[in-house]
Amino acid sequence: MVKISQMIKDDVYETYVVVKVCLTSFWFWLPVLFGGYMVLQIWLLVAVHPLTIVILPGIIAAYLIVTREKRMKTQYGINDGNSKGALHPYSLTTTEKPSFSWDVEKALEEYEKMAKDKEENEGEDRTA
Repeated sequence: MVKISQMIKDDVYETYVVVKVCLTSFWFWLPVLFGGYMVLQIWLLVAVHPLTIVILPGIIAAYLIVTREKRMKTQYGINDGNSKGALHPYSLTTTEKPSFSWDVEKALEEYEKMAKDKEENEGEDRTA
């Protein structure tokens, strides 16, 4: 009885080792994966409409372009002007924009004055 149980134990262990070696070998899985690939290809050939293969890449490309534009706007901080000013004290709680007025004529006068001063300073530097 002990001899028979020892033989059964050895047979089970040998079977376990063979199964383990087969399942962990690349060459065991290669035909299995190839068979799965072929079944998938046949299913795609029968189940997927040919126009899907043409239209789907266009849809994906359009989606990627839109998301790229959004990503670039957020990356470089480009906004469309519909957001509140960052320095406004109530920018998170109100739709009020900060007041800013620019007097163009005054700015031009200051620029012309600065340009004249710069020209005079350059003229003095050349003569000295």
